[in-house]
Amino acid sequence: MSEGSAILARARARIPGGVFGHRRSFAFVDGVMRGLPERYPHFIARAHGCRIVDADGAEYIDLLCGYGPMISGYGRAEVDAAFAAQQARGVAYSLPSTIEVELAEALVARTPGSAWAAFSLSGTDSVGLALAVARAHTGREALVVAHGAWHGNHTSMAFGSGRIDADRQRTRWIRWGDPEEARAALEREPVAALVLCPYDQQVGAPNHLPPPGYWAAIRRHCDASGALLVVDDVRSGLRLDPRGSAAHFGIDADLICLSKALANGYPAAATLGGERLRAAAEAIFVSGTFWGFAPALAAALANLELLDAAACRVMAALGRRLGDGLVALAAARGVGLTVSGPPALPLLRFAEDPAFDRGCALAEGLARRGVLIHPTHNLFLSLAHQPGDIDEILEAAEAALDELLEAGR
Repeated sequence: MSEGSAILARARARIPGGVFGHRRSFAFVDGVMRGLPERYPHFIARAHGCRIVDADGAEYIDLLCGYGPMISGYGRAEVDAAFAAQQARGVAYSLPSTIEVELAEALVARTPGSAWAAFSLSGTDSVGLALAVARAHTGREALVVAHGAWHGNHTSMAFGSGRIDADRQRTRWIRWGDPEEARAALEREPVAALVLCPYDQQVGAPNHLPPPGYWAAIRRHCDASGALLVVDDVRSGLRLDPRGSAAHFGIDADLICLSKALANGYPAAATLGGERLRAAAEAIFVSGTFWGFAPALAAALANLELLDAAACRVMAALGRRLGDGLVALAAARGVGLTVSGPPALPLLRFAEDPAFDRGCALAEGLARRGVLIHPTHNLFLSLAHQPGDIDEILEAAEAALDELLEAGR
């Protein structure tokens, strides 16, 4: 038994499922739920740059980046040094750290339309804080969200085992990308907030960028109805534009939620809002003992220094090279493969693969050749990835596709 298998056996005895949460699912979409196959990495021993090493000592080029947090590279010296320096001064204070003020100033300065920032630890926290501000400001309860969107562990917006209908009674669902459906939902009843991702980024389905005029129409409908527009930029934030995805797509948001890549892997999240929402933000009580975790905020401040327009162009260029290369390799073998979403966050999908059999086979084949992807989730590019890494990934993909065809898939 390998070291990784032995650790997995121990984990299954003491951790639900052995691997808890989304990391135990090899494919997770409606109607398709597969656990991690045995011949796939389960536990990571260490990481550096864009590469991880599992418990068995095998190395992988990581195209998941921790599901988004790693944007500047594992073990990025500038970020880790900022974390360590702040940690040496203390961790969980009774009062805010001065770094909190510095980071708020930096985020407001780079995020158009924002006047204040409040910090927490996760994307779920950031969205929850935004919803509380929206409800306090409007005096309303109802929410409107897009089908298939994930906005964190909020029972009011999530489905599945352990979630109950009663918790979703004040939430309405619409199709992302249809402004008229949004308008109808906002006119049907008083709504506190329309909560949308900056583009359609469902898991397992082709991602869609906003059609022309979409966000301008959404803004008009929110203004006409009195609802606030909350942009959940947790997943794509800072990869498309150093000012955030709202700036990238020209979205006039009332509240913006950030996390994942904010601190390059350290737990930090921010909720940003405009001046007219300051009073509501000051009136609510939403908090956590470890919110304002000073070392992570220091890491975020250092990380922001690395993320400029040029950095975003680099990630987009690498993503285009990867996506175009994969599509070409598949096409040369008569296999239909699509790449959707922004280049820095590409989602791969085989044609005629409803149960993701081909997607899973490709992911397993790549893992055996030292590349980590996910069969249904979008991938992430980072500043640590280099053109040579993309070449190595495409070489592995060529062999994995040949193997897939030989197996009759």
